[in-house]
Amino acid sequence: MSAKSRVARKQTTSKPPLSADQILRLDNIYKHKPSPKELHSLKSSNTYTIPDAGSKFNLEKAIRQIRTKDGTVSWQVEGDVKIIRGKPIEKFHLLRPGEANEAPTLPLPPPGEGKRNSPTLPVPPPFRPEWADQIYHPKMVTRMPRPTMRRKNGDRVTPLYIWGQDARQPFFPSGYPLQCIGKLLIYTDPYSFVPSEFGTGALVGPDIVLTAAHCVPWNSNPAMIQFIPAYFEGVSTLGSNVSSYVVDASTYVDNLSNPAPAFDYAVLRLQDRLGDSLGYFGAKSYDTGWNDGNYWTLVGYPGDVAGAEQPSSQSGISFHDDDEDSNDHGDALELETENGDANHGDSGGPMFAFWDDGPYIVAVLVAEEEEYFFWPFTTELNNVASAGPAMIQLIQWARNTWG
Repeated sequence: MSAKSRVARKQTTSKPPLSADQILRLDNIYKHKPSPKELHSLKSSNTYTIPDAGSKFNLEKAIRQIRTKDGTVSWQVEGDVKIIRGKPIEKFHLLRPGEANEAPTLPLPPPGEGKRNSPTLPVPPPFRPEWADQIYHPKMVTRMPRPTMRRKNGDRVTPLYIWGQDARQPFFPSGYPLQCIGKLLIYTDPYSFVPSEFGTGALVGPDIVLTAAHCVPWNSNPAMIQFIPAYFEGVSTLGSNVSSYVVDASTYVDNLSNPAPAFDYAVLRLQDRLGDSLGYFGAKSYDTGWNDGNYWTLVGYPGDVAGAEQPSSQSGISFHDDDEDSNDHGDALELETENGDANHGDSGGPMFAFWDDGPYIVAVLVAEEEEYFFWPFTTELNNVASAGPAMIQLIQWARNTWG
């Protein structure tokens, strides 16, 4: 919950994205080409980790050869050896002021020095590989009916879990850019075969995923995140072994020491360069002149739609307000929507739209909020997305450092 007064922001004239009517007139473009062979030889497909083994660990003494009844030769791990199926995160980058050579800082430079929030702010462009279909209108999946609940006397009860008409629709993820969005399996205990949490992320570089900072288990050691692009019913539609583990994660330290939804975003570096094969989104800094425009699409893996086993999509979303809650420079923005439905699992999901040169993300879904306004006294329920020039700089830093 928050209590604040509205502060008008100066509207600018950045070109808006394509409207819903313009998108409706576009046809999907099918290339009918096979996916790259690199997708079927990923490092993450067969990654195992033996943590805390020490420099004196002798693998030859920990395994022995066994032979099954049919003569198959196998290797068995013995003794007090812990094995993680996957790769834990190697390094957390918590970006602090004064570490400009290591990472971006907040606040960003003023407009005259760093072109903050100006038309010349570097904008990471999108990339669509030649083989990939261009999908504007995905194949929708029949939504499973709500479970029937009854009182003791037999009367039907409808489980209400969202206000208004639920506009989210599950779909089959294929083609660009939908294949660039995936489910995050988050492990605070990598030894477990069951993830602790789940969320959503999107490729914004060859090996870079953008998500919400609160999806990253910063205080767990070891911690592990698996990114599965185009996740659908347990596996990727691109192949059962198409996924990658996160090796680095980075966010602004302000987000951990003084949490605010406005800059609740993080970038993740993958073990594999999935973006070279699948493509990736561009990113733009949100323009106040786009307020109340029904441009935006949210894709995520909410738990209340198909049990987070299928992605859901909602288009025609608008933002009615943008707040500079993180600092007084407008580097990071909190975008508020009253018509974008969301639930747990949508966290980190991209809010994006199409321009003439491709799809760009302007924010990531992070939270819900109840606002109080003291004059006149009113309350307002919103879903909230993180945005702003600070997000662009974070992505640009990740591309320059990792990409």
